[in-house]
Amino acid sequence: MLSKVKNIIISLVILTVLAIGVIIVYSSGRTYFNGEEVVGNTAGNIYNGGLFCEKDGKIYFSNDLADGSLYVMKSDCSNIKKVSDDKAVYINVDENYIYYVRANNTRENNGGSFLMFYNSGVFRINQNGSNLKAYTGNPGAYLILKGNNIYFQRYDVEIGLYLYKYQIDGELDRLLLEEAVMPATVIDNSIYYTNYAKDHNISAMDLSSFTSHAIYKGSFAYPIFTGDYIYYLDLENDYNLYRMNKDGSDPTLLVEERCSTYNITNTGKYLYYQVDDTKNNRICRMNLETMESETLLDGNYKQIHVTDNYVFFKDFDNTNTYLIAADGSPNVSTFNPTNTGAK
Repeated sequence: MLSKVKNIIISLVILTVLAIGVIIVYSSGRTYFNGEEVVGNTAGNIYNGGLFCEKDGKIYFSNDLADGSLYVMKSDCSNIKKVSDDKAVYINVDENYIYYVRANNTRENNGGSFLMFYNSGVFRINQNGSNLKAYTGNPGAYLILKGNNIYFQRYDVEIGLYLYKYQIDGELDRLLLEEAVMPATVIDNSIYYTNYAKDHNISAMDLSSFTSHAIYKGSFAYPIFTGDYIYYLDLENDYNLYRMNKDGSDPTLLVEERCSTYNITNTGKYLYYQVDDTKNNRICRMNLETMESETLLDGNYKQIHVTDNYVFFKDFDNTNTYLIAADGSPNVSTFNPTNTGAK
């Protein structure tokens, strides 16, 4: 009797182990899909390199103190941990994964001895740093996630920069445009983009019919769709900063100086921008409720990123990264993510 019970227990244990193994194998290869409303990062952050991305109380970022490796921290900038050794740019995050462009070929310590496929590409990784998945080994840029698809520029040596769409499980991919365009956002099943080689209109492609047409004709760069407005730099007017209504009406001049980059806080309260006129270069912010501007720092700065609580930006020569309360005091401090602990 005891022998039979023992055999039954052993059999149950074996079956349990096998079942757990099957579940683990199945789960490791399974893709968890999103709702169609999910957005991986803000357009303003992606235009500035996608070096910071906030999701569910955590900020995923490219850590300059670790040569660009992918890190994560709480939204208050505490509990800093490494996710991957990859140098990550154009970071997007959903509930399960981190999507990014691998830029190991641009590292300061890159010896140039690795193949381009190993040094570059577009990837997905679990938020705990496991199960790396490659979409392409080709260099990419301006990666955006909307719903269950990613859109990005893919570079091919023979043909140049084209716009591609990939389903997040990697099963379906499609060439969208044989043109060098910069994706801005996906709204109502259309992807909006600017073309910086052919024209400077804001155009849209219907993702069902795959037909494109110009929505707003002009000289637009880096359009950000937020609230009731579209913000943009006007190339024909010396990169001055404007905004217009979403129907294209009432274009309004906000900054009558040449700007190199800008971003808008998640609340829509402040506009942060870099003046780059060679005479009085500085980083500023404008209160969009009062339309008053103030200088934060004199000099040359770039890559302005926003999260709920902070704005991050960098010296032009990558010496330092700075942070400031997004909608609060104008005091600027240095961001030092010195915890380079193991994954």
